[in-house]
Amino acid sequence: MSDEALVPLFIPALCVLLISAEDAKGSPLTEAEVLKVRDGAGVMMVAQDRIETMAESRGYNDLDPENCWYDWQMLRRELDRKPDLDPGIRVAYVSREDDDYQATIVAARGSLGSFRQMLADTSTTKYPSVKVLLEEPDHRAYIWLSVVAHDNDGFVGEIFELPREFKTYSLAARVNVRNDEIQDWMINDEGRLHGGFSLRYARARMSDIEKAAFDEHVGVHTYM
Repeated sequence: MSDEALVPLFIPALCVLLISAEDAKGSPLTEAEVLKVRDGAGVMMVAQDRIETMAESRGYNDLDPENCWYDWQMLRRELDRKPDLDPGIRVAYVSREDDDYQATIVAARGSLGSFRQMLADTSTTKYPSVKVLLEEPDHRAYIWLSVVAHDNDGFVGEIFELPREFKTYSLAARVNVRNDEIQDWMINDEGRLHGGFSLRYARARMSDIEKAAFDEHVGVHTYM
């Protein structure tokens, strides 16, 4: 088995360690404290199916170590721990070498005509978004933007979530996006998802437990 096939399994679960650390402190952990717990935790490198088996055995998914701060804040809210802290945004890591992921971009750009038709229909334009690559000298990330205007050449999107590391861009800023810059598009019509090719790609690789959590996170119950 190659090293690339292995992922970390936290024993005890990372979420259990953070609950214990916050209880011992008696106040919310800072982001630095959360990362310190993560980095000092015991892990085993196992195949992905072992992670899924453990999640089924435990009855819950552990936190994603790459999104540790975000997932921890979401769990704190589920546990009704106060005060609420800013979780930032959840990020997903993909490889440019992944042909299946690249196919989602081709599908998204090839169906922009359908997207525009749905934008023209006010009965199905709940939360239209486009995904683009935002770049700064030290940071780059694929970000979803709320569509506020469009024409045949592209879209105008408003930033509603942004990694804290970004300095040039800011929340509520508007970005002009050409058709050939589109990475994905979606419309969430009261839980019915149109488009969202990269979301479908990510979801297809999840266990049933992970899919349920993913659907709740993105607010989708039907994939059209």
